[in-house]
Amino acid sequence: MKRFQIGLILILVFILSFSTLGFAQLAQPFEVEATSALLLDFESGQVLFSQNGQSPHVPASLVKIMTMYVAFDQIAMGKISLDDTTRVSERPWRMTGSKMFLEPNEVVTIDQLLTGIAVVSGNDACVALAEALAGSEALYVQWMNEKAESLGLDLYFVDVHGLSDENKITAEAIAYLVQNYLRDYPEAIKYHQQESFSYQPRSSKTPIVQPNRNGLLRSFEGADGLKTGHLQVAGYNLVGTAVQNNRRLISVVLGATSEASRERETAKLLNYGYRSFDLVNISRLLEDKTTKVYKGKQKGVGMYITEPIITVPKGVQKSVSVSIQTKNLEAPVLKGTQVGVLSIFLGEELTKQVPLLASEEVPRGNLWRVMWDSVILFFQDLIKKR
Repeated sequence: MKRFQIGLILILVFILSFSTLGFAQLAQPFEVEATSALLLDFESGQVLFSQNGQSPHVPASLVKIMTMYVAFDQIAMGKISLDDTTRVSERPWRMTGSKMFLEPNEVVTIDQLLTGIAVVSGNDACVALAEALAGSEALYVQWMNEKAESLGLDLYFVDVHGLSDENKITAEAIAYLVQNYLRDYPEAIKYHQQESFSYQPRSSKTPIVQPNRNGLLRSFEGADGLKTGHLQVAGYNLVGTAVQNNRRLISVVLGATSEASRERETAKLLNYGYRSFDLVNISRLLEDKTTKVYKGKQKGVGMYITEPIITVPKGVQKSVSVSIQTKNLEAPVLKGTQVGVLSIFLGEELTKQVPLLASEEVPRGNLWRVMWDSVILFFQDLIKKR
């Protein structure tokens, strides 16, 4: 098979070799002062940095990301709306830790509860939301674990608020959870980016105003989320996300020693991602690439790859080459059928092979086309056997 090098194509295809392994396989440029850390490119889904990214950790209030995800699922299914109201039971009022200060028999909207969870990490809001949507926290937790399983993520929950040290996550799993969450419900970010939340309980003469515990919203360019967490057993956790130059990164820091430390290390990760990598869409590079189709209504079919958005490290382009190998196809060909392989080389070493898929359906051709191509294939087979 002939190998070729064509400037931009080589730059873009290179990163596909790391779409599963991630750049974390390379030498780490620094260490994060925390138990675990991970940096994920939102668009490409590539891991750009990992430090104990697959090690189990106690999430604390990071659990609430899944609590909100499941709530948005219920809204999307039409089971409830943001404007719907619920009457607060005594159980949310008795919750310890962070609160939005709900009181028994108050009537609140789902929108208020989601804001109370995202901005001030209200444990009372989590329980009230679970009771409103599922009738009980136990059933809601079941939905959370079912959601994790459906996404194929290494997450385990026993409550909706994160107070238990039996909840378990990994930095990698929580990063991919956030990626799915924001892809499915981009509107959710408006809750996480609010810098403060005001709520007036029935017994209070004035609203209680609380700041968002994520200090990066006020100190890091483009930061718009996402969630903090702290327990003594967990240390200080922070899932941060920011957008710069229309590019979103997701960082996870678990087990930092202080609020200041988790914010500093998160900023370090995000800065590294923005300074060291570029995001490119390579779908246009396959627009004129076709492979032969025999016995079809048309003689060829275009090709595409499933992950056209890739993250490109700076300074490695010249050492990369690629080759395309396609196979003989006979109609009918369904859209999405594998029609070949894109091979990526780093120097002389093959690092990854990526499936090439048919970009459209190719129906069976007329009788004349089928007969003619059958003759061609017959003689091709004879030549190959010699």
